[in-house]
Amino acid sequence: MRATGNKTPPGTVRLVAVAASLLSASLPIHEAAAFELFGHRFFEAAPDPDISPDAQRYAVAIDTIGADDELHAAVLAASALWTGRDDTPPPSTAAFLSRVNAEYGRITAALYRLGRYGGTVEITIDGRDPDAIAPDAVLPQPVNVEMRITPGPLFRFGKVEITGAPPPGPEDTDFKKSTPAEIGLAIGEPARAGAVTASEKLLVDTWRRRGYPLASIIKRDTIAEHDTSTLDVVITVDPGPAATFGPLTVTGTSRMDRDYTAWMTGIEPGAPYDPAIIERGQKNLRRLQVFSSQRVEEAKALGPNGELPLTLNVAERPLRVFGGGVSYATEDGAGIEAYWQHRNLWGHAESLKLSGAVNGIAGVDPKDFNYDLSATFTRPGIITPFTDFTALLEATRETPDTYTETAITAKVGLSHAITEQLTASLGLGVTASRDEDAEGTDNFLLAGLPLGLTYDSRDDKTDPHDGFNAKASAEPFYEANFGNAGVIADASIASYLPIDHDGRFVIAGRLAAGSVIGAPIDEMPNGRLYYAGGGSSVRGYAYRSLGPKENGVVTGGLSHLEGSLELRAKVTDSFGVVGFVDAGNAFASSYPDFADGMRYAAGAGIRYYTGLGPVRLDVAVPLDPEPGDSTFAVYIGLGQSF
Repeated sequence: MRATGNKTPPGTVRLVAVAASLLSASLPIHEAAAFELFGHRFFEAAPDPDISPDAQRYAVAIDTIGADDELHAAVLAASALWTGRDDTPPPSTAAFLSRVNAEYGRITAALYRLGRYGGTVEITIDGRDPDAIAPDAVLPQPVNVEMRITPGPLFRFGKVEITGAPPPGPEDTDFKKSTPAEIGLAIGEPARAGAVTASEKLLVDTWRRRGYPLASIIKRDTIAEHDTSTLDVVITVDPGPAATFGPLTVTGTSRMDRDYTAWMTGIEPGAPYDPAIIERGQKNLRRLQVFSSQRVEEAKALGPNGELPLTLNVAERPLRVFGGGVSYATEDGAGIEAYWQHRNLWGHAESLKLSGAVNGIAGVDPKDFNYDLSATFTRPGIITPFTDFTALLEATRETPDTYTETAITAKVGLSHAITEQLTASLGLGVTASRDEDAEGTDNFLLAGLPLGLTYDSRDDKTDPHDGFNAKASAEPFYEANFGNAGVIADASIASYLPIDHDGRFVIAGRLAAGSVIGAPIDEMPNGRLYYAGGGSSVRGYAYRSLGPKENGVVTGGLSHLEGSLELRAKVTDSFGVVGFVDAGNAFASSYPDFADGMRYAAGAGIRYYTGLGPVRLDVAVPLDPEPGDSTFAVYIGLGQSF
């Protein structure tokens, strides 16, 4: 509501916000310092080429009469004059007046959003009504703009009448707010405009989840009763007809097979319409890494048989990509890795990835480094759109202080996404390795059948703020050289809990355990035994430096247990700080016996947030160091520690 020419109503001025559009405009230092001598001007600033010579500078003052902090902040955020006070000024008087006139609607909408329907907005320019100023008028530089906003009383919902609302259904329990009343559209609740619009969206979305894609709001009446400070709301919903999926047309493919692309969405023509199926199909296409964009568009009308035609628009990415990364830890040395990937070999998103890494670079002798070379082939959509086949060939060499292992591994496997969060996997792997340690040299040939389940509900893979990441696996194995058969079992869980609304403060916890059953320590490859310590384990201790010892030398264990607790705080949009505590150890028996106890470390770190994830720098201190352990360790990498 717009009101001009009135005196300020009685009341307390909550806060006065005043700012100059340009400080140099209100205090013309350069002009005061310039002078003219024999027709020449000295010390005169050059005009800004981005600012029109006719630009209208301004200073703005905003009074919110009797407003609380929330309402005052909402008014300031809604005002384009206020938020743009430090930007380039309007190019002319006409443009300036246009911006002023738009303020009435902006601020009124902000008042409505907070349930204030009887407020007034008064604006003066140099003490005058904006309507009385001609578009070509010459105004002072800068001109003073004053606003007085009287919010009026808080309105509450009076009559609330909804026609055509969907009946309650079992699927509604999956949503935090499943009714308009839970959103705030109920008798006696503050009449925030957002409660009305959010309720309308909820009603339409609920019908769509139940198979009615054309659901819409066909009527909305809102009547503000100023005598009682109430807002009556009447909403009518038309669900439209139930529908099934119609044909899916694909556009934008060039190297990808068009029919295969449609099949990979998992959308089956003739199946009942469900927007969740469309969303899952789009996510499935994203994970192929073939498309830079993918979007399913729904037709505006149903076909003759009640089918909803769909169009999938895609844009393909370049076929080949390469990348790499570096890391550093004072205890473990530097690391470097690189990869090359072909994203689409034969039109079905088959990928081939060649990667190599060198880690543990702490000296100048290459034989002391750790090496990893691998080739990975992936064929998505083997049995279903959500089932992938993977083949891996990998050669590794690890040289921690206690042993040296050289190994070649070949694996094939299937993974199936049961839901968006839950994935199951099955594989077959064979590893031939040669181990050298203080006891001598052993050769191993181990075949395994790994089975796994992963549940991942994290909101972000590199910087999670909410959700879980849980993994469990069991690998029956047979080692041919010693004739041992057994099982390797592993489980881990990481949880993330935001403790504020914006997720700037997060408590993160991790717990992991593992066990080898069926073979003695000295008849298992070192690479399959358990150790603790390092940047992804117990920080502060060297990589694989914790575990059972023989003659003072760490030998690796048949079980392990470790955990971490972090408090992450995002101080600014670019920087954050972290405090953490780590604990863990490996044990000689197949189950943690704690004979050697747990080892502990604590530390702190900083995070620099980038588009690829946070750059991590952690400093950790062992809390119970033994002879040979360092007093602290520094770790640098990309992404959170877990």
